[in-house]
Amino acid sequence: MATMTVMAHDAKQLSPVAFIARVILSHGLGGRLPTTSWFQDALEIGSGTVQKALLELKKSGAVQLVSRGHQGTFVVGWDFARLWDAAHLAPVHMLLPPRGSQEATQVASAFVRQCSRWSVVTTVGYLRGARSRLAAFEQGEADIVLLSSGSAQMLLAQAGEPDDELFDVGNGSYYRPQSLVVVEKNGAAPVGRRRVGIDFHSSDHQRLTRAQFPEQDYDYVEVDFTLLPRSVFLGEIDTGVWHQEASLIPLDRVGLSIRPLDNSAALTLADSISSAVLLVRAATPVARLLHQLDMATLRQQSLQLADGDSAPFSGIPLAFRLP
Repeated sequence: MATMTVMAHDAKQLSPVAFIARVILSHGLGGRLPTTSWFQDALEIGSGTVQKALLELKKSGAVQLVSRGHQGTFVVGWDFARLWDAAHLAPVHMLLPPRGSQEATQVASAFVRQCSRWSVVTTVGYLRGARSRLAAFEQGEADIVLLSSGSAQMLLAQAGEPDDELFDVGNGSYYRPQSLVVVEKNGAAPVGRRRVGIDFHSSDHQRLTRAQFPEQDYDYVEVDFTLLPRSVFLGEIDTGVWHQEASLIPLDRVGLSIRPLDNSAALTLADSISSAVLLVRAATPVARLLHQLDMATLRQQSLQLADGDSAPFSGIPLAFRLP
């Protein structure tokens, strides 16, 4: 399966030093390296060139190797920044949900901040829908995908690869407490069956909607969940579950209001899917990069705001936001 930064499609396009550095990163600390003959076959070079490349990596301080006779050669230490630089890897690409999610932005910012310690270049892209992001990952269009724990539980159980690895950022890192709410018009009296917005691109939104508004009691209308308040305002739907995002237009100024989820099933679900999860291909340089992270610090930074305020979304009340 294609992977962006694990190995080049044609190993011969890489220098022996870069190729061997990537292999060392993929095997990780304590890992046993392939034999010299394996490197010779992969790169179509002589054993002397392989040994010269290994010696260059050792002399630079990028890696410490030890030979254990017939057991092979093992990685016993490394300077991660130097080894990553020697590998000449492409920028690490992380795929996030659509722009507007403060939580996702915080996780990505915390990740980039830590990666800068090793001069690892990172890029960020945005794609709506966990299924779409997972498909892009499977096609090699991203090195890391940010999912909610709910999407990870559901989608990876259905289509996950055995070599996928997950890094859980912690509760509240994807959906902050009280950030999932119900939007409706002020003073609107129910008339007949209410129309409820549901986003079929989002597994989380579907599950939350069905938990808060059981299908037997409501009519579902497909909407983009990020634009749900707009759909309520335009009268396309009567209500729906919304993940609050930053906006300068107060809801009450346009006749809308929010209220907390109040169905016990929805509240339980919201808590269980609130964590952000980083998905990466296991036994790759990028997976080793994530293993270098201080996850406790990443969790802390992900839950902090850029201005240090403990209130959500830069201190502006969530009840006064409309996309």
